[in-house]
Amino acid sequence: MRSLLMIVIMFVFVPLCFSQSVQEEYIRKYCQIAVEEMGRTGVPASITLAQGILESGSGTSQLSIKGNNHFGIKCHSDWTGGKMYSDDDAKNECFRMYHNASESFRDHSDFLRNNQRYASLFKLDVRDYRGWATGLKKAGYATSPTYATRLIEIIEKYNLAQYDSGTFVPVSVTSDVIAEAVNTEETAADKNPTRYYTSNGFELSMSEYSLGTNNNTDYIVLKYPMDIQVLSRKLGMAPWELYKYNDLPKKYTISAGEIIYLKPKRGKAEKKYSVHEVQRGETMRDISQKYAVKINKLYKMNGWEQGVQPVEGSKVRLR
Repeated sequence: MRSLLMIVIMFVFVPLCFSQSVQEEYIRKYCQIAVEEMGRTGVPASITLAQGILESGSGTSQLSIKGNNHFGIKCHSDWTGGKMYSDDDAKNECFRMYHNASESFRDHSDFLRNNQRYASLFKLDVRDYRGWATGLKKAGYATSPTYATRLIEIIEKYNLAQYDSGTFVPVSVTSDVIAEAVNTEETAADKNPTRYYTSNGFELSMSEYSLGTNNNTDYIVLKYPMDIQVLSRKLGMAPWELYKYNDLPKKYTISAGEIIYLKPKRGKAEKKYSVHEVQRGETMRDISQKYAVKINKLYKMNGWEQGVQPVEGSKVRLR
Protein backbone atom coordinates (compact mmCIF):
# COMPACT_ATOMS: atom_id res chain seq x y z
CA MET A 1 0.00 0.00 0.00
CA ARG A 2 2.85 2.36 0.89
CA SER A 3 4.66 1.55 -2.39
CA LEU A 4 1.48 2.24 -4.34
CA LEU A 5 1.12 5.59 -2.55
CA MET A 6 4.71 6.53 -3.47
CA ILE A 7 4.07 5.69 -7.14
CA VAL A 8 0.93 7.83 -7.14
CA ILE A 9 2.85 10.73 -5.58
CA MET A 10 5.59 10.42 -8.21
CA PHE A 11 3.11 10.45 -11.07
CA VAL A 12 1.31 13.49 -9.65
CA PHE A 13 4.21 15.65 -8.54
CA VAL A 14 7.15 14.78 -10.79
CA PRO A 15 5.47 16.18 -13.95
CA LEU A 16 4.71 19.40 -12.04
CA CYS A 17 8.34 19.77 -10.97
CA PHE A 18 9.54 19.00 -14.48
CA SER A 19 7.13 21.55 -15.94
CA GLN A 20 8.37 24.25 -13.59
CA SER A 21 12.03 23.43 -14.24
CA VAL A 22 11.49 23.65 -18.01
CA GLN A 23 9.96 27.10 -17.68
CA GLU A 24 12.62 28.33 -15.28
CA GLU A 25 15.35 26.99 -17.54
CA TYR A 26 13.77 28.79 -20.48
CA ILE A 27 13.80 32.05 -18.52
CA ARG A 28 17.41 31.54 -17.44
CA LYS A 29 18.46 30.77 -21.01
CA TYR A 30 16.72 33.65 -22.77
CA CYS A 31 16.36 36.47 -20.20
CA GLN A 32 19.51 38.21 -21.46
CA ILE A 33 18.24 38.25 -25.04
CA ALA A 34 14.87 39.59 -23.88
CA VAL A 35 16.55 42.42 -21.96
CA GLU A 36 18.79 43.26 -24.94
CA GLU A 37 15.77 43.39 -27.22
CA MET A 38 14.00 45.64 -24.73
CA GLY A 39 16.98 47.97 -24.92
CA ARG A 40 17.00 47.88 -28.71
CA THR A 41 13.29 48.29 -29.42
CA GLY A 42 11.36 49.01 -26.23
CA VAL A 43 9.40 45.74 -26.03
CA PRO A 44 9.26 44.80 -22.31
CA ALA A 45 11.44 41.82 -21.47
CA SER A 46 8.66 40.37 -19.32
CA ILE A 47 6.27 40.36 -22.28
CA THR A 48 8.84 38.78 -24.57
CA LEU A 49 9.63 36.02 -22.10
CA ALA A 50 5.96 35.35 -21.27
CA GLN A 51 5.05 35.17 -24.95
CA GLY A 52 7.97 32.84 -25.59
CA ILE A 53 6.90 30.55 -22.75
CA LEU A 54 3.29 30.55 -23.94
CA GLU A 55 3.84 30.37 -27.70
CA SER A 56 6.66 27.81 -27.70
CA GLY A 57 5.72 25.74 -24.66
CA SER A 58 8.94 26.99 -23.05
CA GLY A 59 10.94 25.93 -26.09
CA THR A 60 9.39 22.45 -26.44
CA SER A 61 7.10 23.08 -29.44
CA GLN A 62 7.96 21.68 -32.86
CA LEU A 63 8.15 25.19 -34.28
CA SER A 64 10.80 26.18 -31.75
CA ILE A 65 12.71 22.90 -31.96
CA LYS A 66 12.76 22.51 -35.74
CA GLY A 67 12.48 26.13 -36.84
CA ASN A 68 13.77 28.17 -33.84
CA ASN A 69 10.41 29.97 -34.04
CA HIS A 70 9.54 30.85 -30.44
CA PHE A 71 6.62 33.17 -31.12
CA GLY A 72 4.60 31.40 -33.80
CA ILE A 73 5.19 34.17 -36.34
CA LYS A 74 3.77 33.23 -39.72
CA CYS A 75 5.48 33.86 -43.05
CA HIS A 76 3.36 36.71 -44.47
CA SER A 77 3.99 38.02 -47.98
CA ASP A 78 7.20 39.92 -47.16
CA TRP A 79 9.07 36.97 -45.62
CA THR A 80 12.05 35.75 -47.68
CA GLY A 81 13.70 33.45 -45.13
CA GLY A 82 13.25 29.75 -44.37
CA LYS A 83 9.78 28.28 -44.07
CA MET A 84 8.08 25.36 -42.39
CA TYR A 85 4.46 24.27 -42.41
CA SER A 86 2.14 23.34 -39.56
CA ASP A 87 -1.57 23.33 -38.72
CA ASP A 88 -2.77 26.36 -36.75
CA ASP A 89 -5.90 28.42 -37.47
CA ALA A 90 -5.96 26.56 -40.79
CA LYS A 91 -4.25 23.45 -42.10
CA ASN A 92 -0.67 23.51 -43.35
CA GLU A 93 0.06 27.18 -42.60
CA CYS A 94 3.46 28.73 -43.36
CA PHE A 95 5.68 29.69 -40.42
CA ARG A 96 9.04 31.44 -40.38
CA MET A 97 12.23 29.48 -39.75
CA TYR A 98 15.34 31.00 -38.14
CA HIS A 99 18.98 29.97 -37.85
CA ASN A 100 18.89 30.35 -34.08
CA ALA A 101 16.69 31.51 -31.21
CA SER A 102 18.26 34.98 -31.17
CA GLU A 103 16.99 35.62 -34.70
CA SER A 104 13.51 34.64 -33.56
CA PHE A 105 13.60 37.00 -30.57
CA ARG A 106 14.93 39.83 -32.75
CA ASP A 107 12.27 39.28 -35.42
CA HIS A 108 9.57 39.22 -32.74
CA SER A 109 10.71 42.62 -31.43
CA ASP A 110 10.89 44.07 -34.95
CA PHE A 111 7.49 42.59 -35.79
CA LEU A 112 5.92 44.52 -32.92
CA ARG A 113 7.98 47.68 -33.28
CA ASN A 114 7.45 48.11 -37.03
CA ASN A 115 3.78 47.13 -37.20
CA GLN A 116 1.40 50.10 -37.00
CA ARG A 117 -1.16 47.85 -35.33
CA TYR A 118 0.96 47.82 -32.17
CA ALA A 119 2.14 51.46 -32.27
CA SER A 120 0.00 52.47 -29.28
CA LEU A 121 1.81 49.96 -27.05
CA PHE A 122 5.07 51.88 -27.31
CA LYS A 123 3.42 54.88 -25.68
CA LEU A 124 3.03 52.82 -22.49
CA ASP A 125 5.63 52.64 -19.75
CA VAL A 126 7.89 49.70 -20.51
CA ARG A 127 7.16 48.36 -17.00
CA ASP A 128 3.40 48.35 -17.57
CA TYR A 129 3.22 44.66 -18.46
CA ARG A 130 -0.54 44.54 -17.78
CA GLY A 131 -1.13 47.34 -20.28
CA TRP A 132 1.08 45.60 -22.81
CA ALA A 133 -0.62 42.23 -22.36
CA THR A 134 -4.08 43.78 -22.71
CA GLY A 135 -2.95 45.88 -25.65
CA LEU A 136 -1.54 42.89 -27.52
CA LYS A 137 -4.85 41.05 -27.23
CA LYS A 138 -6.83 44.15 -28.20
CA ALA A 139 -4.61 44.71 -31.26
CA GLY A 140 -5.29 41.16 -32.43
CA TYR A 141 -1.96 39.47 -31.72
CA ALA A 142 -3.77 36.28 -30.69
CA THR A 143 -7.30 34.94 -31.12
CA SER A 144 -7.60 33.36 -27.66
CA PRO A 145 -9.94 35.42 -25.42
CA THR A 146 -7.74 34.61 -22.41
CA TYR A 147 -4.43 35.53 -24.06
CA ALA A 148 -3.80 38.68 -21.98
CA THR A 149 -4.77 36.93 -18.75
CA ARG A 150 -2.42 34.04 -19.44
CA LEU A 151 0.49 36.38 -20.17
CA ILE A 152 -0.09 38.27 -16.93
CA GLU A 153 -0.31 35.03 -14.96
CA ILE A 154 3.02 33.82 -16.37
CA ILE A 155 4.72 37.16 -15.69
CA GLU A 156 3.52 37.23 -12.08
CA LYS A 157 4.13 33.55 -11.41
CA TYR A 158 7.77 33.75 -12.48
CA ASN A 159 8.37 37.38 -11.44
CA LEU A 160 9.32 38.33 -14.98
CA ALA A 161 8.65 42.01 -14.29
CA GLN A 162 12.07 42.16 -12.61
CA TYR A 163 13.67 42.02 -16.06
CA ASP A 164 11.86 45.16 -17.20
CA SER A 165 14.30 47.26 -15.18
CA GLY A 166 17.19 45.70 -17.07
CA THR A 167 19.06 45.17 -13.81
CA PHE A 168 18.44 41.52 -13.00
CA VAL A 169 20.34 39.77 -15.78
CA PRO A 170 22.69 36.97 -14.67
CA VAL A 171 26.24 37.75 -15.80
CA SER A 172 26.77 34.09 -16.69
CA VAL A 173 24.01 34.20 -19.29
CA THR A 174 25.10 35.51 -22.69
CA SER A 175 23.49 35.69 -26.12
CA ASP A 176 24.69 35.91 -29.68
CA VAL A 177 22.67 39.07 -30.35
CA ILE A 178 25.12 41.48 -28.78
CA ALA A 179 28.10 39.34 -29.80
CA GLU A 180 27.13 39.69 -33.46
CA ALA A 181 26.55 43.43 -33.20
CA VAL A 182 29.53 44.54 -31.12
CA ASN A 183 32.69 44.45 -33.20
CA THR A 184 35.14 45.43 -30.49
CA GLU A 185 37.79 43.69 -28.44
CA GLU A 186 36.53 42.18 -25.23
CA THR A 187 37.78 43.95 -22.12
CA ALA A 188 37.43 43.38 -18.42
CA ALA A 189 34.62 45.94 -18.41
CA ASP A 190 32.78 43.94 -21.07
CA LYS A 191 33.00 40.78 -19.00
CA ASN A 192 31.86 42.50 -15.80
CA PRO A 193 30.11 45.64 -17.03
CA THR A 194 29.97 48.66 -14.76
CA ARG A 195 26.45 50.03 -14.65
CA TYR A 196 24.85 53.31 -13.74
CA TYR A 197 21.18 53.67 -12.91
CA THR A 198 18.72 56.38 -13.78
CA SER A 199 15.77 57.52 -11.68
CA ASN A 200 13.28 55.45 -13.69
CA GLY A 201 15.07 52.18 -12.97
CA PHE A 202 16.70 51.77 -16.38
CA GLU A 203 20.39 51.48 -16.96
CA LEU A 204 22.98 51.78 -19.65
CA SER A 205 25.88 49.39 -19.14
CA MET A 206 29.47 49.89 -20.23
CA SER A 207 29.03 46.89 -22.52
CA GLU A 208 26.53 48.94 -24.54
CA TYR A 209 28.43 52.15 -25.24
CA SER A 210 31.64 54.16 -25.07
CA LEU A 211 31.79 57.72 -23.77
CA GLY A 212 33.72 60.67 -25.18
CA THR A 213 33.97 64.45 -25.49
CA ASN A 214 34.25 66.52 -28.66
CA ASN A 215 34.54 70.31 -28.69
CA ASN A 216 33.75 70.28 -24.96
CA THR A 217 30.51 68.39 -25.65
CA ASP A 218 29.81 64.95 -24.14
CA TYR A 219 28.72 62.16 -26.44
CA ILE A 220 28.20 58.40 -26.45
CA VAL A 221 28.77 55.82 -29.17
CA LEU A 222 26.47 52.80 -28.95
CA LYS A 223 27.82 49.37 -29.75
CA TYR A 224 24.55 48.17 -31.27
CA PRO A 225 21.41 49.85 -32.68
CA MET A 226 18.90 51.37 -30.28
CA ASP A 227 15.63 53.25 -30.53
CA ILE A 228 15.76 56.91 -29.45
CA GLN A 229 12.82 56.47 -27.08
CA VAL A 230 14.56 53.60 -25.32
CA LEU A 231 17.91 55.37 -25.08
CA SER A 232 16.32 58.50 -23.67
CA ARG A 233 14.67 56.45 -20.91
CA LYS A 234 17.95 54.73 -20.12
CA LEU A 235 19.76 58.04 -19.89
CA GLY A 236 16.99 59.77 -17.94
CA MET A 237 16.67 62.36 -20.72
CA ALA A 238 13.69 63.57 -22.72
CA PRO A 239 13.55 62.20 -26.29
CA TRP A 240 13.35 65.74 -27.70
CA GLU A 241 16.77 66.51 -26.22
CA LEU A 242 18.47 63.74 -28.20
CA TYR A 243 16.55 64.67 -31.35
CA LYS A 244 17.45 68.36 -31.01
CA TYR A 245 21.07 67.99 -29.93
CA ASN A 246 21.76 65.63 -32.86
CA ASP A 247 19.47 67.10 -35.57
CA LEU A 248 17.60 63.81 -35.94
CA PRO A 249 14.30 63.07 -37.72
CA LYS A 250 11.41 61.53 -35.79
CA LYS A 251 11.29 57.74 -35.30
CA TYR A 252 15.05 57.56 -35.80
CA THR A 253 16.97 54.43 -34.79
CA ILE A 254 20.56 55.01 -33.74
CA SER A 255 23.09 52.89 -35.60
CA ALA A 256 26.03 51.11 -33.98
CA GLY A 257 29.11 53.34 -34.02
CA GLU A 258 27.15 56.60 -34.42
CA ILE A 259 28.02 59.64 -32.28
CA ILE A 260 25.11 60.86 -30.17
CA TYR A 261 25.60 64.10 -28.25
CA LEU A 262 24.15 64.41 -24.75
CA LYS A 263 24.37 68.21 -24.63
CA PRO A 264 23.83 71.01 -27.16
CA LYS A 265 26.66 71.35 -29.69
CA ARG A 266 28.81 74.49 -29.72
CA GLY A 267 28.52 77.67 -31.77
CA LYS A 268 31.86 77.09 -33.51
CA ALA A 269 34.58 74.45 -33.79
CA GLU A 270 37.72 74.20 -31.69
CA LYS A 271 40.49 76.66 -32.60
CA LYS A 272 42.51 74.02 -34.43
CA TYR A 273 39.65 73.53 -36.92
CA SER A 274 38.77 76.53 -39.06
CA VAL A 275 37.73 75.03 -42.41
CA HIS A 276 36.47 71.63 -43.53
CA GLU A 277 36.94 70.27 -47.04
CA VAL A 278 33.79 68.37 -48.02
CA GLN A 279 34.20 64.71 -48.88
CA ARG A 280 32.00 62.73 -51.25
CA GLY A 281 28.53 62.15 -49.82
CA GLU A 282 29.00 64.38 -46.75
CA THR A 283 26.04 66.45 -45.59
CA MET A 284 25.89 69.50 -43.37
CA ARG A 285 24.64 67.28 -40.56
CA ASP A 286 27.67 65.00 -40.98
CA ILE A 287 29.97 68.00 -40.63
CA SER A 288 27.96 69.31 -37.69
CA GLN A 289 28.34 65.97 -35.89
CA LYS A 290 32.02 65.64 -36.79
CA TYR A 291 33.00 68.94 -35.17
CA ALA A 292 30.17 69.26 -32.58
CA VAL A 293 29.00 72.54 -34.09
CA LYS A 294 25.30 73.46 -34.30
CA ILE A 295 24.08 73.03 -37.84
CA ASN A 296 22.24 76.37 -37.90
CA LYS A 297 25.49 78.10 -36.91
CA LEU A 298 27.30 76.43 -39.82
CA TYR A 299 24.68 77.71 -42.26
CA LYS A 300 24.91 81.21 -40.80
CA MET A 301 28.74 81.29 -40.84
CA ASN A 302 28.81 80.22 -44.48
CA GLY A 303 25.94 82.46 -45.60
CA TRP A 304 23.92 79.52 -46.91
CA GLU A 305 20.20 78.88 -46.77
CA GLN A 306 18.97 76.15 -44.43
CA GLY A 307 18.79 72.80 -46.21
CA VAL A 308 21.48 73.53 -48.82
CA GLN A 309 24.03 70.70 -49.00
CA PRO A 310 27.73 71.27 -49.79
CA VAL A 311 29.41 70.02 -52.95
CA GLU A 312 32.35 67.61 -52.83
CA GLY A 313 35.62 69.55 -52.61
CA SER A 314 34.00 72.77 -51.38
CA LYS A 315 35.08 74.48 -48.15
CA VAL A 316 32.87 74.89 -45.09
CA ARG A 317 33.83 77.45 -42.47
CA LEU A 318 33.77 76.06 -38.95
CA ARG A 319 34.42 79.20 -36.89
